[in-house]
Amino acid sequence: MNPEVFKHIELLLGSVGFIIALFFGLFLIITKKERASANVFLAIYLLAFSLRIGKSLFYNYFPIDPIIRNVFLGMLLAIGPSLWFYATRLFLTKEISNKRLTFIQYVPLLLFVVFCWIIPNDDSTFSKIIFLGLLFHILLYGLYTLYWLFTNKNNSNHKSYKLYHWLLFFTALTIAMSLIQIGVFLRVVPYLSTAFLFSAVILVLLIYALRNPFLFKIENKKYANSSLNNENAKVYLDQLTYLMEEEKLFLDPKITLTKLSSKIGITSKQLSQVINQNKKENYSQFIARYRIAEAKRLLKLPEYQNYKISSIAYDCGFNSISSFNTAFKKLTNTTAIQFREGQLDSL
Repeated sequence: MNPEVFKHIELLLGSVGFIIALFFGLFLIITKKERASANVFLAIYLLAFSLRIGKSLFYNYFPIDPIIRNVFLGMLLAIGPSLWFYATRLFLTKEISNKRLTFIQYVPLLLFVVFCWIIPNDDSTFSKIIFLGLLFHILLYGLYTLYWLFTNKNNSNHKSYKLYHWLLFFTALTIAMSLIQIGVFLRVVPYLSTAFLFSAVILVLLIYALRNPFLFKIENKKYANSSLNNENAKVYLDQLTYLMEEEKLFLDPKITLTKLSSKIGITSKQLSQVINQNKKENYSQFIARYRIAEAKRLLKLPEYQNYKISSIAYDCGFNSISSFNTAFKKLTNTTAIQFREGQLDSL
């Protein structure tokens, strides 16, 4: 293909992704009070990529000073951290408590911009190593985010299931884009314009987003009107922990949220809030976790080797063997019988 024709096609198709990403990123920033706070990091991700691609398209037609090129090239260092923070905040739906740690993740970007005037941007080997390092920076963040998603899988409800698969999809696309560009750079993958690739990814993300608009809406806080503050919640959590670990109230099969809250001196709604916000689970999951921990302890004891599994289940507070088996499998990824056999094999 004639190089000039190719440049025009690249400009046309690349501009599609650039314009969509730029306006979508600005839209998320402007309307952040009406949308999920995680989308601030999605906006940074989109704006960083769009500025990088915009520079490439502009550079096809007009010369750009190497220092200015370095500034735009440094935008790649914002993509990895933004992906990570977007995924964790959207999936966990909580504020980042350590803002210093958040800032540290963007320090490489700031340093790159500050020292852009001494960083080479030519065909030298050192310049190529720097560019390759920027691509690996995105790849490593993408792989770590993917690992984090796999280890924090949560299918407890329909919405978290959809969030999980959206983040898997989004992360996988980022990883694929970085791998392709690394492959092109190392000449092990046929040349593919970054602008083409970026536009394709943006269009795919746009289609997915339009089909799942809830991903970008702000969540109404579940306990927005609660009078329970963090200081009181900490006191109640300590009391709850004492009742579980010292008095072992979870062994009582008739213990309920209402009975447990009355022992602490708060309402059942307040106790539910304490558990939800501090343990990231509901009351049933909280109690089951203690009961399964106790069951595991008993299964390891020699004097319980001849006990029936059902007897141990009832001793730990379960009302039925089926609920015990379900909880044990979910929390340990094995059955009680297999767990016991594993303990015998290790003796």
